[in-house]
Amino acid sequence: MASENERVKKRRPSERRQRRSGCLADALRLQLEACRKDEGLAAIVVSDELGFCVAHSGGDGRHDELAARLPMLADPAQRRALEDDDRDDDGGLQPPPAALAVMTFTIAGAKLYACAVKGPDAAPETSADGAEVLARVAGAFTRLLAQ
Repeated sequence: MASENERVKKRRPSERRQRRSGCLADALRLQLEACRKDEGLAAIVVSDELGFCVAHSGGDGRHDELAARLPMLADPAQRRALEDDDRDDDGGLQPPPAALAVMTFTIAGAKLYACAVKGPDAAPETSADGAEVLARVAGAFTRLLAQ
């Protein structure tokens, strides 16, 4: 005869997440990794208002450079100026403007910036401006940082 614990385990739905971490930094990174892979993105980077990288997934080692620019990329006037500067460089660090989606969100009074960099194999159902995946990132950060 099955014990009470065994009966409860059988009724419990399976865990939808396959990878978890008790460490906040790892949990944030795993969340970004899942979002990036689901959408076929090249990278997702989250920075603070000073441009320091809070968390990232992908990015070929250039995530710190992108994080430093996120506060400026979130401001339309500054973004246009950066795009003009990038056209003058021949080996710029920035992906093409059409490949970037940037969102600003606030958690406990702290302003954060999230950026999705579209890859060559981005999912066709990904919204053109990346709003859905960035909303998912903001929601996950809010949930994880509130714990």
